[in-house]
Amino acid sequence: MNSKKLVVVKQRCPQNHPCPAVRVCPVGALKQTGFAAPVVDYDLCINCGKCARACPMGALVLE
Repeated sequence: MNSKKLVVVKQRCPQNHPCPAVRVCPVGALKQTGFAAPVVDYDLCINCGKCARACPMGALVLE
């Protein structure tokens, strides 16, 4: 069991563009409204880390 949890660090997210990490999530666990920071659906998230690697600002972190 993976004990890590995905955290969105809103202070690092510029919130001025479509989030590139939303497109790489294999299970659709990241959602974005407008250009706001993405929100994680923890019921869907499998903690694979793909979104964290896709975020150029380091705003998505597996802790």
